[in-house]
Amino acid sequence: MTQGGRRMLLVSSSGGVLLDVLALRPWWRKHDVSWVSVRAPDTAELLAPYAVRWESELRPRQLVELLRAVLRARRMLRSAGIELVVSAGSGVAVPYFLAARLAGVPAVWVETFNVIGKPGLAARLCAALASQVVVQHPELLARHRRAVNVGELY
Repeated sequence: MTQGGRRMLLVSSSGGVLLDVLALRPWWRKHDVSWVSVRAPDTAELLAPYAVRWESELRPRQLVELLRAVLRARRMLRSAGIELVVSAGSGVAVPYFLAARLAGVPAVWVETFNVIGKPGLAARLCAALASQVVVQHPELLARHRRAVNVGELY
């Protein structure tokens, strides 16, 4: 965790979505960053230098578990003084984006590079709840009303 800047929460599962958030490191390393992630071999290895709160992957249709996760996320946002939530996916991000919206905390959704077709439910929910959406393909600008194309992250 770097001292200074905004208090940010980075939320990610494993795979390409983790690589997308890590590719933003030149930007987020200037801030006070915390992580929430799903434990997997790649997340454990790549996030080893950081303090991580490990969560289970969540399917947005698991309503009871989603509600519990939103309550946990809201407590965490409040206790850590989080000022910005950033994620590229997946289900683990949904409760944090819901909690951020409820708490008035801005959230940035990074549409992953490999999503060309219709995104999954978690991605659609997070994009709808986000204050800002970042896309990596210019043709995805039409999909999101608050989208900015940043090009390929890696």
